[in-house]
Amino acid sequence: MRKLVFIASFAAVASTLAVASETFGGIGVTIYAVRDGVRVVDVIPGSPAAKAGLEADDYIIAVDGSSIAGNDIEASKDVLRGTVDKPVELSVVREKDTLSVTLRRARIAVNDMDSSSVENWYGDRSEYSSAEIAEVARKTLSKNYELLSVMQDGRVIPDSVTVRAKSLSSVSVETAEDESPTIKSKTSRAAATLESFSRTKVGFRLLKEGTATVRIVSANGEMVARMVKENSLAGSQSVEWNGSRASVGRYMVHIEQNGAASAFPVELR
Repeated sequence: MRKLVFIASFAAVASTLAVASETFGGIGVTIYAVRDGVRVVDVIPGSPAAKAGLEADDYIIAVDGSSIAGNDIEASKDVLRGTVDKPVELSVVREKDTLSVTLRRARIAVNDMDSSSVENWYGDRSEYSSAEIAEVARKTLSKNYELLSVMQDGRVIPDSVTVRAKSLSSVSVETAEDESPTIKSKTSRAAATLESFSRTKVGFRLLKEGTATVRIVSANGEMVARMVKENSLAGSQSVEWNGSRASVGRYMVHIEQNGAASAFPVELR
């Protein structure tokens, strides 16, 4: 048996294909029951399961050394979920390999979304991308929670598709107060103002001189680009990036310099 060990202080979701609003400790997958245990349907982006390398179509056959073969879905959910911050060891079958993966449970929230809030935000539209839905979901997050993903009918919405605003839910993880991007942005000094944004260039005005770091983050919280501009002068500056493969939708541009930070919502079309 190959040994893969991953300890992370995040929460995750373990659910059937339909989920309702709830908060719990888990590992970051959606599942359904099979004879030998459970089959992974989706791995929540940014979750411990994703970082540990779990994949859709993996089979979880044991939890903390105890077989879950023959369990119904509720029994399997119960053993995958548990005390926040408590590690859990999974035996995972992938094709012909059996892996051992250890993750640390933490608190996750799965919340139903009001479809009308998405429709009202974007106006006269019939379908929306996952990034657009995520932008609306972030507005309703509880304090100290970070959005991981948005789902429809219990399935993660792929970046490549658009969906109608129905049967939507958000998946968010509880973060430590000092790690919360929202709280950090409130207490940090401003670093810059954004002047322009395209698939090839980010233009900004620095308030002071010094090395500036520019990060472009997707609506799912995944960093898609990071650029560093050394020894920058105060005033108008720009950095180039390759956004040719980036999905259409909303992003955040983070600019950091000398301990100061600024963040700006943007949109790629």
